[in-house]
Amino acid sequence: MFETKKNKFSKGSLRFRHRLEYLIFSSLKRWGESASEKSLERGTLMLDILLFYLLRICRKIVKINLEFAFPNLTSIERKKIARENYRWFARFCIDVLHMDAWKDRTSEIIDFKNPEILEQALSEKKGVLLISGHFGNWEMIAPALAEKGYKLVMYVGRQTNPLTNQLQNSARASFGVETIEKGKKATLQMGRALAGNKIIAMLVDQNDNKTELFVNFFGKLASCSKGTAAFHVLRRSPVVLVTCPYVGNRLELNFQHIPFKLTGNQKKDTQEITQKITSALETVIRQYPEQYFWMHRRWRARPPQEPEKIY
Repeated sequence: MFETKKNKFSKGSLRFRHRLEYLIFSSLKRWGESASEKSLERGTLMLDILLFYLLRICRKIVKINLEFAFPNLTSIERKKIARENYRWFARFCIDVLHMDAWKDRTSEIIDFKNPEILEQALSEKKGVLLISGHFGNWEMIAPALAEKGYKLVMYVGRQTNPLTNQLQNSARASFGVETIEKGKKATLQMGRALAGNKIIAMLVDQNDNKTELFVNFFGKLASCSKGTAAFHVLRRSPVVLVTCPYVGNRLELNFQHIPFKLTGNQKKDTQEITQKITSALETVIRQYPEQYFWMHRRWRARPPQEPEKIY
């Protein structure tokens, strides 16, 4: 999840590293599944202290991102958001470890605020492009919807560790969530899913070093994938933004239909669709700024007119 420098490993050392990561992650998941509420709270507190004070993970990146996103706030106000951001992230991580414990009962912790928006989109029989970002508890969205009976497919990137990758996909499958991994077959698989009126869930706020598409995000150009726009133009599948912020001790699932008027100019339509999606996500993030993944180098890729590196 955190960005690290690429290291060169021999095949033997890489296999050992993968097995070690798998052992640690699977052990933590077993702990999380059976842990009591008090143990989870202590785990959250310890992880928060570890990340913020001891390891100081991504502190500089968070500071830079918040300066870009909230230039009108004082330094003290941004520091407060940054501190709350680590508390949120620690809570999110512990909740991910505990997620299997909520199997068959996600409705006990999640409130569906306006599911009629999703139902209306599905009634068009073109599938649904369900988009979100690294915000709130994004990992609970797909399991909660699948347990409500929705046919849902997650479009995900393949992790570098095949063992933890399989562990994550198996956990999703246990909730009834299918996965499509990025690759040569993904476009065909996604097309079939939409043709079957399934929901394709995807995160759309990652930095993309291979694209020439840039849109405004918190007042600064950010790179974006063309995927969502391409499928909407091709199949006219409705686009729905879903977010899952923490509200007190619960999670709220909120839906927002994002309409578009296509002009027939593919480049122009792609730009407008992607901008509207990004702006809608930004609006929600502004309501809960401490619940966004500011540790990500969101503005890492730069357009030709702004070549200067940020990080």
